[in-house]
Amino acid sequence: MSQKNLSVRLASRTQVFPEKSSETIVTEASQCAVQPIKSRKPVMKAAVIDQKNSIHLNEIAVPEIREGEALIRVRYCGICGSDLHVLHGQHPTAKFPVVPGHEFVGELVEAKGVGADKFQPGDMVVAQPFFSCGNCEPCAKGHDNVCRDLHFMGAHCNGAFAEYVKVATRKMYKIPADMDLKLAALAEPVAVAMHDVRRSGLQAGETALVIGGGPIGMLIAMVARQAGARQVVISELNAFRCEFARKLGFITVNPAAPDFDAQMQALTNGKGFDVTFEVSGSKPGIVSAIQYTTIGGMVMIVGMTKEPYPVNLSTMFTKELRMQGVRIHAQYNFIGAVEMLKSGILNREFAALISKVYPFEQIEQAFQFVQVPGDYFKVLVEIK
Repeated sequence: MSQKNLSVRLASRTQVFPEKSSETIVTEASQCAVQPIKSRKPVMKAAVIDQKNSIHLNEIAVPEIREGEALIRVRYCGICGSDLHVLHGQHPTAKFPVVPGHEFVGELVEAKGVGADKFQPGDMVVAQPFFSCGNCEPCAKGHDNVCRDLHFMGAHCNGAFAEYVKVATRKMYKIPADMDLKLAALAEPVAVAMHDVRRSGLQAGETALVIGGGPIGMLIAMVARQAGARQVVISELNAFRCEFARKLGFITVNPAAPDFDAQMQALTNGKGFDVTFEVSGSKPGIVSAIQYTTIGGMVMIVGMTKEPYPVNLSTMFTKELRMQGVRIHAQYNFIGAVEMLKSGILNREFAALISKVYPFEQIEQAFQFVQVPGDYFKVLVEIK
């Protein structure tokens, strides 16, 4: 993206909680509406998307927490593809202005409500990055990720590309004091992968195809193998990603190769894969998912599409395929991700996905960097 389309206004910094008497700033309340400050309130530095293709580093109000909420001093936050969807005006329900960011770790400042007594100020914590009502039918069934009144951080309310962020206390979890904070910032995308694999019903000894070898696709492959898949194949165009995957022991195929179909048939003796995760969000990816999933198999729709794509219902019917959409992750899967990180069982592989870390003052450069396809996976921003 050109400089004229993506700009950053750097606000001067005075102290952690400087006070302003009267100016227009973005607040966490009222769905991130822009409101004038009528009384003296502490402010912080935050990256604000105020309109399509425009992100600015501004001073805004420090979130005010209520009963059942906690305030976290952010240390690291990762850039996700959905942050770019918001920036480009492609997120279907995002509201401007908004502070993006939902893959974060930080230091607890204050907590209120049920469960607050389990924490101490200074604890390093991660949190499931959305607010759910806990009362609707989906929430009651354990599907808080599709709550009827869902407010996702970085889209519907302010996120974590800021010095401070507020979260639901009941969705916050402490991490070990000695855990690498950059690794802890991966808790949210790991939870996405765990949610996708669990929802797929993948059984030990089955085969899995992952279409799209980006950060989420790679995490799904790692979690699927850990869950017992005997064979995990990644379909990916990017040579860097393919080489990375092969070094981790995965089989890779290039969908642009002339013998792509022959390779896919040979890998499963013409039977197809038990579970296919379509992570690319592309039309060719969806076509391949239907084509290369075995009879009675499961197709997982993970990638966000920019427009509706046709599905071959005849093949779905003939092969009696199942198709499952997935959105974010349920809370029990976020807990599972935190526990997996604490166990260390895949931390070497997870850490290898962190390609670059930018200082908060270079948030413009960080967002510009991730908009150009290249040889990298996760990009983090350190917020000091």
